[in-house]
Amino acid sequence: MVSKIMPVAELTPLETQSQILDPQIWSIDEKNTRPNCIFCKQELTIYIFKNIRINKNSYNLSECGKCKIGMLHPFPSEEELAKLYSCGNYRTDAGKRFGFAIEFLIYLGRLRKRRRINQFIKTGKILDIGCGRGLFLDVMRRGGWDTLGTEFNEETASYAIKTYGLKIFPGDIARHKLPTGDIDVININQVLEHLKNPNKVIQESYRLLKKGGMLIISVPNLRSPQFAIGKKKWFLLDLPFHLFHFTEEGLCKLLSKNEFKVKYIKRFSLEISPFGWLQTLLNISGIRFNLLYDLLKSPELKDSAMEPIQVKGIIAIFLLLPIYFPLALVLSVLEPLIWKRGGSIEIYAEKK
Repeated sequence: MVSKIMPVAELTPLETQSQILDPQIWSIDEKNTRPNCIFCKQELTIYIFKNIRINKNSYNLSECGKCKIGMLHPFPSEEELAKLYSCGNYRTDAGKRFGFAIEFLIYLGRLRKRRRINQFIKTGKILDIGCGRGLFLDVMRRGGWDTLGTEFNEETASYAIKTYGLKIFPGDIARHKLPTGDIDVININQVLEHLKNPNKVIQESYRLLKKGGMLIISVPNLRSPQFAIGKKKWFLLDLPFHLFHFTEEGLCKLLSKNEFKVKYIKRFSLEISPFGWLQTLLNISGIRFNLLYDLLKSPELKDSAMEPIQVKGIIAIFLLLPIYFPLALVLSVLEPLIWKRGGSIEIYAEKK
């Protein structure tokens, strides 16, 4: 029931969310110290977080009161981004991030997504922007789809090319001058928040899609109860990887501005929602930040510079799991059913 695509719900304005959002976090800063919103060019008016220290760098997160989209500032440099997404850091040279059991669940999730997409368009040509190791495109190709993908650079694209023989374009899709109106579906799964130019990517997607084609965007939701409870310790905040922090209202407005018609919003993800809650609950309990997530990673991704894992942290996880795991499942179901929100949202938008 909770995994089905849900219709768009009436959105609550920012001013009426005092029961969900902490007013001390969502406060107006009178000083003109923030950059302008890249979408509307107006000043970012709402400070969410100030001076978050990550890897010896300091970051701020502010929201545009008009666009309802948050923005990290300053952005990491190009050199920092290249290091963040390099093989051996963000994913292994074999393209994977987790052990066998988790990777199998991810594979099943890709099969489910193919079935959902086939509800809109039976088969055609699909472009996956930020395709990672290429697993999703391989699943789609086995289902009869023609496939294209993009990746951060040639290094991160290499696994998908060598393993699956996929056609992958490195870097910004716009620079490759693909034919207009040639794509049936464009998928941007947990990627738009990583990009420096999300509006341009949506505009290019509109150009590439056929009339009636579908743009599918999945992003973390800054208005979710997960964020309201987790705040800086929300698992899906993921700084500094996430440069933009979307709300459901903000992303819908952005799509409408670019002449897309939002058809459906899916507010539950079996792959993302329960674990997002589980890791957030563990984080706010005082256990080392994202410890369970780190323990589930492939051994190759264990950072040698990472804070040493204390045995008491692992013991605390095992003691709390019998409580937090069922609680995370319940909260994942309540998010879309009661609050009409989700820690992660997946929007299906049609080219008019």
